[in-house]
Amino acid sequence: MRPVVVAVLILGVLTGVGGAQGPARGPAREIVQITGDLYRARSNNYFAIFLVTPEGIILADPINTAFATWLKEQFAERFKVPVRYVIYSHSHWDHVEGAAVFADTARVVAHENVARNMDGRIPQMPGDMLDRNNNGRFELNEIVDPLTNNGGRCGMPAGFFKTADRNGDGSLTPAELQADIRKPDIVYSERMQIILGGKRVELTFPGKNHSDDATVLFFPAERVAFATEFISDVALPATASPRAFPSACGPFDGHPLSEWIRSYRTVEALDFDVFAGGHGALATKADVIAVREFFEELVKTVSAGMAQGRSLADLQQTLLFEKYRDWNGYAVRRGPTIESAFNNLRLYR
Repeated sequence: MRPVVVAVLILGVLTGVGGAQGPARGPAREIVQITGDLYRARSNNYFAIFLVTPEGIILADPINTAFATWLKEQFAERFKVPVRYVIYSHSHWDHVEGAAVFADTARVVAHENVARNMDGRIPQMPGDMLDRNNNGRFELNEIVDPLTNNGGRCGMPAGFFKTADRNGDGSLTPAELQADIRKPDIVYSERMQIILGGKRVELTFPGKNHSDDATVLFFPAERVAFATEFISDVALPATASPRAFPSACGPFDGHPLSEWIRSYRTVEALDFDVFAGGHGALATKADVIAVREFFEELVKTVSAGMAQGRSLADLQQTLLFEKYRDWNGYAVRRGPTIESAFNNLRLYR
């Protein structure tokens, strides 16, 4: 397998659509064994991960209420044990809605910044999704391009906005946005481990990247790591190879590229063989390393060009990154990635 990539955040669940003469199909769902008692559960191009133990299940990312309801039914039928812990990979609602489905048996675990991002203010969001007029809420025209019905590189779909705007007043408050997201019961700062039924999962805060409240899960016995968004690719189908050229929200979700690189190195320090992301196909540690090396090359070359006084347009024309030419998305993502790096390095000098 080849390099996994930093994702363009796609908000809302992508559902299959039937033909003109037939009814709409539901989301593609399946449970696939990774190794031993560790599994992935798919909802279209979103993945949860869970570990089955004699005393219950440890689940990361319930994704949404409908999917979590389906999962609960599957767990009861297939594994005969309840969910005891739900872990949030980060606070963005398209991964963590649905934990309330397991409220009768499970406690929610997250990084401490998840709780801070649910304190009534606009939560931390990617760079193109901002409360641009600083009034403490989202307006449709702030996050959705009226010409394309999308919100820039990382926009919220207009349909989701209108659904989440529960009182129909044309603005979206943090309370409306997070109405179906359960706040964490247990928070940690840097590292934590959960032991259940003789099995263990280690939680690590990697630093700031796509979010400021991420958690990386490491399953030491299974030698598997799980994280999402800052190491993933939602631009490809769920069954596709993760070999793709990076792209990012501008400028890289509002955090320094140095922090992204540090996050990758934190993941690399874990002793894993398989990387199971929240999007895309399974990958390897070598894939994670390859993308980190690309980021370092991106920073080095763009920084050098900026120091020489070269324009963004000049850098986009001349920085070809030839050795990555065979990565999926190279042709369309190279220019925007250079632009995001240029703006990030200018902002965080």
